[in-house]
Amino acid sequence: MTVSGGWTRLQPKLEATRRRVRSLESEPDRRNSFMPYTPERDSAYVDLDGQRLLMMSGYSYLGLSGDERVVAAAKAAMDVYGTGAHGVRALAGSLPLHEELEAEVARVAEREAALVFSSGYAANVGTVGALCGPGDTVFIDKYDHASIVDGCQLSGATVTRFRHNDPDHLDRRLRASDPSGVRLVIVDSVYSMDGDIAPLPELREVCDAHDALLMVDEAHALGVIGATGKGIEEHFGGSVRVDVKLGTLSKAIPATGGWVAGSAELIEHLRYQARPFLFSAALAPAQAGAALEALRILQREPERVAHVQRESARLRTILTEAGMRTGQSETAVIPLIAGSDERAYDYATACRKAGVIGLPVVSPAVPNTLARLRIAVTARHSTADIDVAAEAFLTAARQCRLIEA
Repeated sequence: MTVSGGWTRLQPKLEATRRRVRSLESEPDRRNSFMPYTPERDSAYVDLDGQRLLMMSGYSYLGLSGDERVVAAAKAAMDVYGTGAHGVRALAGSLPLHEELEAEVARVAEREAALVFSSGYAANVGTVGALCGPGDTVFIDKYDHASIVDGCQLSGATVTRFRHNDPDHLDRRLRASDPSGVRLVIVDSVYSMDGDIAPLPELREVCDAHDALLMVDEAHALGVIGATGKGIEEHFGGSVRVDVKLGTLSKAIPATGGWVAGSAELIEHLRYQARPFLFSAALAPAQAGAALEALRILQREPERVAHVQRESARLRTILTEAGMRTGQSETAVIPLIAGSDERAYDYATACRKAGVIGLPVVSPAVPNTLARLRIAVTARHSTADIDVAAEAFLTAARQCRLIEA
């Protein structure tokens, strides 16, 4: 086979990826990425090659993935609408179910209206691009999710970063910026790598002082923070509101898709100007049906949220008091910081041998000196599960010399 010049020039990139993967997953038992886990419907355990393991890195925060009511809702939606929509929402793809789901999202988000995208990534990229462009400025937290970063870069707007959770630095950035055009500040409510919460009241004050809009991504906040799991505004007592609120339907809500909620005027604009919404197929009926039922369960069963908050705090306390580094976590997301990428893989491998799955997050997602296992506590984790996980994490940490034996 003759290799063209184009492939020859591409080869160094392909080889770099292969070397990178092999350096971390040099042996079969060190493999941690793209593993085919089979989840149990009624527990937090999964099967991997015939071995029953406790999953501690999944994002079904409310424990509703596999819930009989959610599964039944997905099946009922397929019975009525089939397996897929008939195109994009602007043409033949809109279903009554989509409008019902959007109304429910707006109700939970406490906004006039909402719009559902095919993914949370698409929601971020589409919203930023519809609100900002050349001549505008977007201010993003250093730790904002990749979808926010990509959306800003694709928008053509000027992108300015500020230090993580630092309103004073944001204030200085805004003072130094061009006051003309739209100025949009974007933060995550809960940061997916560290589990800490954005200082919303202070950010709102800074934005108001500079006539800037404030947008928050609730991907890891919905179902996790706030007295009933409604996110960052509820977490801060409802005294502070944001201008644009968005999130995902693939974490606490066990489906796929993303959402944006705001004023009716904003949502009408996004419906016609957000390109990932306009040019992507409509959300499949089964996913819309599952998401709708899960949102209703969230509102009916706030005890799920209370369980997540209680057990994540307990696990974090056990691990921190034993000497583990958990960063600034204050939510269900708990980083177990190992150090280098290789040490994180060593630690993940030791945890799996101890019967628990804690998956590694390495550079460039985090600095190479702060590679970690990213742990997530869900409503499916019983008190006994948390005890098992804590013991396994600490046993493996001693073996890997992350804490004293």
